[in-house]
Amino acid sequence: MRRYVLQGRLMHGDDQTDKRELRTSPRIPLDCRLFFSHHEVGEAEATLLDLSKIGCAAESETTVRTDMSLELWIFPPSYSWRIHIDHAVVRWVRGQVFGVEFLNLRPVQRKRLRQLVEKVRIR
Repeated sequence: MRRYVLQGRLMHGDDQTDKRELRTSPRIPLDCRLFFSHHEVGEAEATLLDLSKIGCAAESETTVRTDMSLELWIFPPSYSWRIHIDHAVVRWVRGQVFGVEFLNLRPVQRKRLRQLVEKVRIR
């Protein structure tokens, strides 16, 4: 399947729906490590593909399903800290690529996320 980023969002060559109208926060391409955990799959690793203040898209060899609740750790490149998302929910899955919405972040984590998104957006 052919993937490409359109206006900061991961899209697929076979997508029929224009997702631009559905986004409330623009996503920014960002390639970095992401760890996630769920009681059914344990801990797993993924590659972050894009990021916004309210969610992200990632790719993993571990299978996830829509509506699965995850705990996430994002490891931004060139930073000594990570971003911990206490509660995120998988909103869509296409093969090994999935999108999550961040539902619960502690204030310091939300600040780090906002700083990272703003810094990457400026580049």
